[in-house]
Amino acid sequence: MGTFVTTVRWTARIIGTLLLLLIAVFAIGEGLPNPLILSPREILLFAAIAMMLVGLIVAWKWEGIGGLLILGGYIFFAVVNHGAPFNIVFGPWLLTGLLYLACGLMKSKAARPSSRS
Repeated sequence: MGTFVTTVRWTARIIGTLLLLLIAVFAIGEGLPNPLILSPREILLFAAIAMMLVGLIVAWKWEGIGGLLILGGYIFFAVVNHGAPFNIVFGPWLLTGLLYLACGLMKSKAARPSSRS
């Protein structure tokens, strides 16, 4: 079980790091958006992406909480955007959130004392 959890954790970390690098490349190349000229919808979409980015960082320490933040941001993005296509851009966010959440759940389940005698 320990090797499986470690594999899930590092798969999520590698995909998450690649996502952070992708966002960094866009931020460096295009610059951060000016919130004063964004529409309310664009501000909400930016907040959803920021929530997912925070989730990626938090998940290095607390997988379950980070996974929830990533998935919450993804769902928020999908609601504001009237859907989020499952493609090469959005798929890795969903996958990373699910992997971190699974890792957090497996870790908490393993930490619980067994009631069997």
